[in-house]
Amino acid sequence: MRPLSAIPVALGLVASACGDGDGATTEVSAVAAVYPLAWVAEQVAPDVEVSLLPAGGLEAHDLELPPGQRQAIQTSDVVLYVGRIGYQPQVESAVGSAEGEVVSLSDVAGGERLLESGDDPHAHEEDVERGEGEAVVDAHIWFDPEVMADVAIRTGEVFAAADPENAETYQQKAATLGEELTGLRGELDEILGGDCRHDEAIVSHQAYGYLLEPYGYSQHGLTGTNPEAGASSGQLARLVEEIEREGFEYVLAEPVEGRQDAETLAREAGVELLEVSPLDAVTADQAEAGFPSLVREQATQFARALGC
Repeated sequence: MRPLSAIPVALGLVASACGDGDGATTEVSAVAAVYPLAWVAEQVAPDVEVSLLPAGGLEAHDLELPPGQRQAIQTSDVVLYVGRIGYQPQVESAVGSAEGEVVSLSDVAGGERLLESGDDPHAHEEDVERGEGEAVVDAHIWFDPEVMADVAIRTGEVFAAADPENAETYQQKAATLGEELTGLRGELDEILGGDCRHDEAIVSHQAYGYLLEPYGYSQHGLTGTNPEAGASSGQLARLVEEIEREGFEYVLAEPVEGRQDAETLAREAGVELLEVSPLDAVTADQAEAGFPSLVREQATQFARALGC
């Protein structure tokens, strides 16, 4: 499996000085388990260097923590993670003994907003026997801009609690960021809210439910929410038939998860690959573009595949 490069930040505990208005400084440390949460923290607390766990070529799903990263989670002033949903078990375990303020993406979202994924309506018996088709929580909640707006507000609150002398600054930046992320929904409406030729897209990895579901579109994944599960020969054959029957022109493929199967499928079906990313870990160039731009980019790729 090819590594997915990520933001080049330190993997251990890092701290940055924030001015308190009297010339003194306050040391604040923060760690984030996925890129979207790191981006939010950096916008809310730009003077704090945020340590992103899946860096240096690591992937975010099922992240294995070395001792330094586990200690960073336990001792940082602010910790942002996806939540207790089985996405990063070692991170979830370490958060259980965290001493600082914690932001849980799934808790902010709330149960009513969470999607179950992996229960593919196209799944056949052989796929279920291989461990696919089991309904689990879709961890890629950051594709819901309204949830991320709420995460911004929550992040302002925890930084304010960790650093009361700069509380007003954090909360003001969080409010501004919340408005920006709420506005992102309107931009996605423009991209995906119109009439499209198809109501389903073929993807290498089912990570885009929160992006597609508000507009009535579905994803047919070569792998479910568990990126370790590959596609069987029977799955690939049925997908080729579906592509030919429905007139699909594209298969959407991530850099790593399900990539080989997606390339095989596109080649056998005679269609084009479109690049997408789940955004849990990103390249340096992607990080420079920023989270809202990356979400718009994924939406645009899906709009093309759907024929919007």
